[in-house]
Amino acid sequence: MTYTLFKGTSFKLEDSVDASTALADITELPMVKKMWPVTWSQTIPVAPDANTAGEALSAPPLLRRQSTNGTYPPHVMTQVDKLRAKGITGKGIHVGIVDSGIDYKHPALGGCFGPGCLVTTGYDFVDGDADPMDPCDGHGTHVAGIIAAQPNSWGFTGAAPGVTLGAYRANNCAGRVPDDRLVAAFNRAFDDAATSSTFPASSRAMGNMNEANTGLFTAGSPAVGRGVAGIANFINTETPAFLTAATYSVDGQTDAKSFGWRAGNPPFPSLDLPVYAINNSSEVTNDACRPLPSDTPDLSNVLVLIRESPRSAADSCTDRDQVSNLADRGAKYVMWYSTTVNTKRIDASFPVRLQGVGMVPSTVGEEWLGLLNSGHRVTAHIVNTTSATQFLYSPKNPQGGLVAPNSAWGLNWELEVKPQFGATGQNILSTYLLSKGGYTVLSGTSMASPMVSAAYALLMQARGKLDPATLQSLLSATAKPTLWFDGTKTYNILAPVAQQGAGLIQVDDAASATTILSVSNLAFNDTDHLVRNATFSIKNTGAHEVTYQLNHVKAATVYSSTESFVTNPAGFRLGAFPPATADSSATLGFSASTVRVPAGGSITVVVTPTPPAGLDVGRLPVYGGYIAINGSNGEAFSLPYAGVATSMRSVPVLFQPDETETFLGTWDQDGIYPAPANTTFTIPRPTGPPSDPDETPSREIGFPLAVVTRKIGSALTRLDLIPLEVATPVNTTVVLGVEIVGSLQKHPIEYYPDGSPDNPFTGVLADGRVVPEGRYQFIMRALKVFGNREKAEDYDVVRLPPFVLKYSS
Repeated sequence: MTYTLFKGTSFKLEDSVDASTALADITELPMVKKMWPVTWSQTIPVAPDANTAGEALSAPPLLRRQSTNGTYPPHVMTQVDKLRAKGITGKGIHVGIVDSGIDYKHPALGGCFGPGCLVTTGYDFVDGDADPMDPCDGHGTHVAGIIAAQPNSWGFTGAAPGVTLGAYRANNCAGRVPDDRLVAAFNRAFDDAATSSTFPASSRAMGNMNEANTGLFTAGSPAVGRGVAGIANFINTETPAFLTAATYSVDGQTDAKSFGWRAGNPPFPSLDLPVYAINNSSEVTNDACRPLPSDTPDLSNVLVLIRESPRSAADSCTDRDQVSNLADRGAKYVMWYSTTVNTKRIDASFPVRLQGVGMVPSTVGEEWLGLLNSGHRVTAHIVNTTSATQFLYSPKNPQGGLVAPNSAWGLNWELEVKPQFGATGQNILSTYLLSKGGYTVLSGTSMASPMVSAAYALLMQARGKLDPATLQSLLSATAKPTLWFDGTKTYNILAPVAQQGAGLIQVDDAASATTILSVSNLAFNDTDHLVRNATFSIKNTGAHEVTYQLNHVKAATVYSSTESFVTNPAGFRLGAFPPATADSSATLGFSASTVRVPAGGSITVVVTPTPPAGLDVGRLPVYGGYIAINGSNGEAFSLPYAGVATSMRSVPVLFQPDETETFLGTWDQDGIYPAPANTTFTIPRPTGPPSDPDETPSREIGFPLAVVTRKIGSALTRLDLIPLEVATPVNTTVVLGVEIVGSLQKHPIEYYPDGSPDNPFTGVLADGRVVPEGRYQFIMRALKVFGNREKAEDYDVVRLPPFVLKYSS
């Protein structure tokens, strides 16, 4: 690979080559700086199970909201609509999308590929050809529409429809990608753009903050990279969804009313059935969570209506529990109604006696329940999904503008501020594979990131070709922080900086600002390395002097763990969302709270932080807030900051040996479970390393397994093999004071997050050597945050029980 920014190569050794000798020889070549093993990652979701709709389908006018008139909610929320009204479309900017490819035949994405098309450049790194078609996933096609979709029958356009696109297919149909393919795709995208027009960003380069109801420090690569804009995911003010169309009638009247439902598994056949509600309250949290009363009528000839059981409720239950209890009373068809305006796909495919399930929005379920409670008869008329039409349902969302609960959190493990800022990514209507309908609604940071990419393009057209750091600073300084939302309740304090960064981008404010801050945030680090005097500069590019007033605005302080590593080191681990908050905030001192900056001039401000007091330091508290900067010219900016109120070096990295998180394990077809000390593992004698470095060995063999769970991330983790009793002489080396045979496959690993990867040992070391039979021991060493890689005392260490390795042939 020879690119403008990178020169290197990836290679695979032939099975007949002595891997250890070959790797040693290559490492010693003068032109080789460093080598890394190629590993695979899941960087985008597998093709989602989503309702889709085609170009030709229509919808009731009141259920559709047009974007071409400037009212498309994601654009209004981010001020894209204001720039579009000024004629700013991203024209002249080229955006590269490193993803699953693009279905460029889609009419809303230009219908063609190459010069003169919307998608002008690209390459397929999966199949190794010049055709970047998205053949199977749809993720990249959805991303492309968010950026640049042209006018279509569903009434929306991309945020920057004037750009051209580059499509670089790196992810396979399972959403997976090897490191070398990503490196090649990013560099090819950059070089293609450099030969044509400016390259603002790519969907994947903007950062992956995916996606789970997790707590702090869960942002993934590449979002945590230095200089990369990690993106938070904000909730859309409306909730579009393609729902299957159906009707219902009241008291047998002929004027049936329409409603929409989301098909589950199994989907409904065509049916006309009376609706029967298990509970007469729309506030119940445990509907059908317990066996139904003995006087419950036979439910086989009705459409059973039940409320979704909210997971946050103390008496809640699972969908499976509800299904089983209903089936015990003869139910065949069940319709859930959601607790919100959203719907989800119910899976009742496990062995029960149901013949159809689905979900309607809360509004529909509450309407039916009200009618039933008033003594009316409600009959649902449902057509099977293969012949039913669909419509776009788009109600207002009361949580619109808040951070989505599934948006992953910063900071990164170098305590830099992540995410930088965010955009609307929840419930986004965009293009999809033509073979799967052409349009769908998806959610996640995968949708927020391309919105930010489009914002970069608009900003670059509006302001000219500024450097990336200045663009990032403008978007950060003008972003709008929002209140803390824990998934259930909104609080009267700003959401943690580690969750929202600078807040929701406001691209028109960024385009018109005459003030430029030198940085996009301030990182105060931990208590051992506290930045006692941080600096930033305010530059006035306007024609007149401006006086700026500086103030401190606090944001929520949050705990990373429910347990303290000081009092309960074994119980300490990163907590799930929502994290607990603490009633304590940092204070800031300024070198001057009021500054005057002449036209064309700049001034440096010194910020002196005092971390919050009275916190449980063992729970890894993360604090943050904002410096509000208000100018006499009417401009208003904010500068986010964050820090950790404990010593990171004292935080344990690894779970010590137990039977759940860290243990010597056996890995076979029955699962993973602990193995006693000195267990003998008899496995086939390997002939060399697997052809795929990420290849998973067969579970039928029962390989020895090192299960070592990380409590937090580590910049360097190594899993080595210690020889205890080996009959055949074997070469060893001393690493960090311990004599080892070598490292396991894919080790050492740099910059690994928390978690527990499987480490099956096939008898082959990372350098390709096959170890002889004997008695061995696994040792895991993980570098502490801010530790010195050369010092053994800076590592957290786990030694697993010894085991015996034998070969069957």
